[in-house]
Amino acid sequence: MKILIQSAATLAVLLGSGLVQADTTTASIPMGVDIPKSCTISNLSSSVVVPEDGTDTTGGFTMICNIPDFTFRITTDSLESGNLQLKNPNGVGLPMNIRVNYSVGGTIFNNVTNLGSSTRDWYTRHGTVGTPVGAILNFNLSNPTTATTPAGVYTDTFRVTVNY
Repeated sequence: MKILIQSAATLAVLLGSGLVQADTTTASIPMGVDIPKSCTISNLSSSVVVPEDGTDTTGGFTMICNIPDFTFRITTDSLESGNLQLKNPNGVGLPMNIRVNYSVGGTIFNNVTNLGSSTRDWYTRHGTVGTPVGAILNFNLSNPTTATTPAGVYTDTFRVTVNY
């Protein structure tokens, strides 16, 4: 009887230890997201009326990109044709100037550049993703209009293109 009790106790310990030592199984599911490069242009002036007397008027825009470096081109239709000017439907042109100043994250550079054929393309590497790059634009006629300036509406179109 003593052997039977010892055998039963040993069997109970062996069976009990087998239930405690269960195997485990693990599985995994990879996760991720692919965020494409993107840039937005906002705060773009809806239109600019250039004063007849040659004084300045202001416009601007803001760019925000989710990459640290990108290029952009600022230009006008007339500059792409060779001369920065406002034109009337008869082809009469009024030469003009556009001065450009930039800001990064709200800090203005105070490095004013005249828009011209060699100053249309810009490269920025400010290092911080999502930092707004702003452009402050000053438009004016090179010479005030006179009594001999043909009447009419003179126009041009300012453009900004961001490449990333």
